[in-house]
Amino acid sequence: MPFVLFSSRTYSSSLFLLIVFLFITFISRAEYFDEAWFAEQSFWFLRDGQVRSELFRGYNGWETGLYVFHKLFVYAGALTMYFTGFSVASSKLVSIFFGLLAGYLVWQYSRKASREQQWLSVLLYFGCGTLIRYISVNRPETMCMALGLASYLVLDTQDSTKPKPILAGILAGLSALTHLNGLIYLVTGAGWLVLRIGWRPAFLFSIAGGLTVSLYGLDAWLDGNLAVLAKQFLGDPATQQNLHLSDKLSVLADYHQIFFYGQNETALTVLVLLCGIAFRRYITLTQPVFLYTLLLIISFWLLTKSITDIYFLLIMPWFAILIAFWLTTYLPRQPAWQRKAAQVLLVLYCLVSVVQFVNVINENREALNTEAHNALLASYMPEKHTPVIAPIEFFFGQMDNYKILGMTYFHLLEREKGAIPLNTFFKRAEQANVTYIISDHRLNASYDIPVNAPAQIGVYRRVFQDSWNTVYARQRM
Repeated sequence: MPFVLFSSRTYSSSLFLLIVFLFITFISRAEYFDEAWFAEQSFWFLRDGQVRSELFRGYNGWETGLYVFHKLFVYAGALTMYFTGFSVASSKLVSIFFGLLAGYLVWQYSRKASREQQWLSVLLYFGCGTLIRYISVNRPETMCMALGLASYLVLDTQDSTKPKPILAGILAGLSALTHLNGLIYLVTGAGWLVLRIGWRPAFLFSIAGGLTVSLYGLDAWLDGNLAVLAKQFLGDPATQQNLHLSDKLSVLADYHQIFFYGQNETALTVLVLLCGIAFRRYITLTQPVFLYTLLLIISFWLLTKSITDIYFLLIMPWFAILIAFWLTTYLPRQPAWQRKAAQVLLVLYCLVSVVQFVNVINENREALNTEAHNALLASYMPEKHTPVIAPIEFFFGQMDNYKILGMTYFHLLEREKGAIPLNTFFKRAEQANVTYIISDHRLNASYDIPVNAPAQIGVYRRVFQDSWNTVYARQRM
């Protein structure tokens, strides 16, 4: 079958360049502050056999045992860092692996279709600016997405084999164990099976998925702490918008913003919408991938707790597959000008990808080397193994050198109980026998110690300051 949009050489060359530039972005990738939060959970799991947090000691009992977390992702991180050690670079490996795996699954989905559909779908996937930005960030979304996509591929076998609802349910359940947003793949998969095949496979899918998800409470059950799990879930800052009706209604009303959050999300969403308009005569709910995508959008609307841009990844692969399917299947039936328009739009999409590559590379170049900067800060903190208050990213390279309480802990306290005056903050630190305090001038969900704060506050004196941090040391009388 002749290629509709571009030649085979154009596709292969574009994909080669795309992958090369993607790997370039992995080099000295900037560290996002909450990556340390997930790395710390994996650290204590390896160290103590229990997921907990010293960075948030005193909050929801997390220092004793953490039961509400991205379980499968944290365990995968622990396994990876058991072999690679704890560093910023090694903490990103799980996300990178599953981001690449999902690209392979996108390619595999179209193996029974035309080669152009394969090329185009995988180019749309790896060219998505949201993926370029987040594929090497230590967060669970790429793992959740890949497992959800694997579940769909087991269901939609494109008539080559019978669907395997039990295996698909297990994979969807594993996705939910990675991130509770993965529940959307359970809801969608069950609905898709009911509408396309019948109740029996949907029941088997749901039972397999439900039993897999139930493993979420296994650690708490073994510890006899199911009540603690429930308490932590209700008190977790990340769950609050799903617990209050007004907040949930606000999220539902603003849901569309996930798809138009920025140029990265808008570029792919607009392609889907334009294709849907151009090929509306041919599109029906009997098309498996269209039906699944529609159900996925609806289930995510009902279940999501927030509208952050990284959540776009959970739907993005289906957009890439859908666009490639529609373009290669229906474009030959359309007027010639639509083919030219499609080519122009795809080139513009690639330009958005290029812009995001430039943004990420610039971000990498301008970002701190977290571990090196932490070592610099530590050089002004000679008393080891003492309590310190610091930004949570101080964990990297220093987790064995100090007893670190995260600045984000105080940010959460302020959000719940009101502002903490500066003098009160330092007085509490003195009472807790804290030796050093490191401010976070970037305010990554941290308590704010202003850059122009006094050099001496109570018993603490400023001993170092740069554009990112100030170090206060307790003065011994």
